[in-house]
Amino acid sequence: MPLKPPKYVDTVRRLIYWQYAQLIANAAGFEGNYGFVISRYKKLESGEMSWSSSIRDYEKELEKGRICIYCGTTDDLSTDHIVPVSRAGVDPRITALLDSSDNCVCACKKCNSSKRNRDIFEWYGPERLDDIPKLALSKFLKLAYRIHEMQGTLDLKDPNMDGVLDIYDLGVVITHLIAKMSEKAQKREAPPPPRRRSTG
Repeated sequence: MPLKPPKYVDTVRRLIYWQYAQLIANAAGFEGNYGFVISRYKKLESGEMSWSSSIRDYEKELEKGRICIYCGTTDDLSTDHIVPVSRAGVDPRITALLDSSDNCVCACKKCNSSKRNRDIFEWYGPERLDDIPKLALSKFLKLAYRIHEMQGTLDLKDPNMDGVLDIYDLGVVITHLIAKMSEKAQKREAPPPPRRRSTG
C-alpha cells in the first residue's frame, strides 16, 4: 500500500519525488519504511540523488526480454503508450514526448486493448495501485515530471482541480485539461431551448 505523503508534499513536483522515493524504497527492500522513503525524498528534492536514466530503463526492458509488462505473456505483443498520445493536446513538444520511446513499453494486445485511452493509474484504479509494474511506474513518473516541466505546472497544487493533490494529478496534461474545461464551459453557456408559447 503506498505511504501517505507528509503535508509538505503539496505540489506536483514534490508528489513525483515522493512517489519515486517509494519506488526506490521498494527496489531496495525497504517497502513501507517511512524513514527510508523520507530520506530518499529529501535527497531527490535537494538534487543529491537523481532518478535512473532512460538508458537504464531500456536496459531493464532488455533484461526482461519481449514480454507484456502488465501480464507477462509473450503472445501477441504490441507497443503501449503509458500516457496516451491523445492526451498531448495542442503542444507539439508534448506530442513528440508522448510518441517517444520514453513513453513506450511492450504490452500484449489484450492488455493494450483493455487499457484503452487511459494512463496506468487510471487503468489500474485505486484498488490495484500496488500492482503497477515498477518499470512502467518509473517511466511514468519521469515522463510526468518532463510533461509538467514543459508546461510550467510542476508547482501546481491540484492540476485536475478535483480538490486534492494525488496520483491522478500526475498524468494530467494541461492542454488536454483546458480543452475539457472549454467543452464544459461551452455546454454551460449554451442557451436554453425556447419555450413554447401557449395557445390557450
